Amino acid sequence: MFRLNKTSTQELNKIAIPLIIQNISSFLIGFVDEMFIGRISTEAYGAIGVATSLTFFIAGVFSYAAVAFNIIGSRKIGEKNTDDFRKSLMASLIIDVFIGLIYAITIILIGKRLFRIVYGFSGEALTAALTYIYITSPYMLFQMIIFTFHSYFKIKKKTKYIMWGAIGATVLNTVLDYVLIFGKCGLEPMGVAGVATASMISVLINMLIYIWIGRKDIRFLWKDKSIYIKEMTTLIKTSLPLAGEELLEGSVFVVVINALIAQIGIIEIGAYLLIKKIIDMIMIPMFMYGSAVLTLVSENTGQKDQDRIMKTTETGVVISILLFLVGGLIVIFFRKQVPRLISEDDVLISFASTIMFPMVLMNFFNPIQTIYKYALQAYGDGNFVLYAAAFVHLIILGFILIMYWMNPTVVIIFVGLFLSYLFNYLIYRGRLRKQLSN
Repeated sequence: MFRLNKTSTQELNKIAIPLIIQNISSFLIGFVDEMFIGRISTEAYGAIGVATSLTFFIAGVFSYAAVAFNIIGSRKIGEKNTDDFRKSLMASLIIDVFIGLIYAITIILIGKRLFRIVYGFSGEALTAALTYIYITSPYMLFQMIIFTFHSYFKIKKKTKYIMWGAIGATVLNTVLDYVLIFGKCGLEPMGVAGVATASMISVLINMLIYIWIGRKDIRFLWKDKSIYIKEMTTLIKTSLPLAGEELLEGSVFVVVINALIAQIGIIEIGAYLLIKKIIDMIMIPMFMYGSAVLTLVSENTGQKDQDRIMKTTETGVVISILLFLVGGLIVIFFRKQVPRLISEDDVLISFASTIMFPMVLMNFFNPIQTIYKYALQAYGDGNFVLYAAAFVHLIILGFILIMYWMNPTVVIIFVGLFLSYLFNYLIYRGRLRKQLSN
């Protein structure tokens, strides 16, 4: 039976609540950008959408170096080893600079061929995409450093800085978008260049503020270069299974599932993706509490406090599932109204409203398995999570394909995903209990 521990609840809330606000602010930045870009031209909207999706995907993959720093840095704090924590921070920043520079050079050298050959862009669409990626070529450098400082503030339990940084960046980005895109305050309209410039200025200022706040822990000493290399190796090794599991679950598995539903019909895949977007929104607290669990369990691991690890994990599970149930009940109750926030197609909305309840039910064990996954990764069992997830997904895909061949319906997909989350939860929970008992 899951237990809600008062101390763990307070610790998790202190980290997670500002992260939830930060996540909403980041969502608003993207929403405002899309709103303004849509008023430039259809070509610009499509081209920039592709460019940003590519950039965000690459940033998402490499962001696991910062997650690795979150795990390792938290352990060092738990061990009360401040000096090694600072060396780990420096190693993470060196990785960020290396990745950022490689990305910038690569995108400048091959960007034109990439968008022309792979995406088939030409004319206005190609011009818009190239204008955007050339101006935002330093984005990866800035964003990687921001990711590292997000982990830094989580470890320090000062996520309020992440929250205020995101809110400030949102406001600044919105104002700059309006001024630069449409040429206000005496400036010439910049269009696509204005979107890119606004994004870069807001991200740059956000990064510089974080560096200023954390400046006391940023110490590069040439005599410690061999230690930095060792720490970098540890961070990369730790991040690989984390990124691998995310790619497996977030890309490969999703692509196959989407392809199967698309084979059933365009209305079915449209409704599925629409409801998934809504459920992703109510899942935001789950991921933020998962991030808080990752930080605290890593610290508890450094302290060798097995009892606190389990209390933190179980508390995270209770909070996440309660928030999911509240969000799920709301969207089920308003299942005919909520889809209209995204689409006006009556046929699509009608089908979406009928699958709202099964899709919410399908995700019941998702928050639970996610929290246990983060706890295992924090405990240093990332490789097990990767192999277990691969095994479960392989079994579930086999089940779905067999049942789908017999009767291709979305119900088969929903049952398969429900079982996937359930099996992951049982495996992760059993593994964590076994590890702690040893």
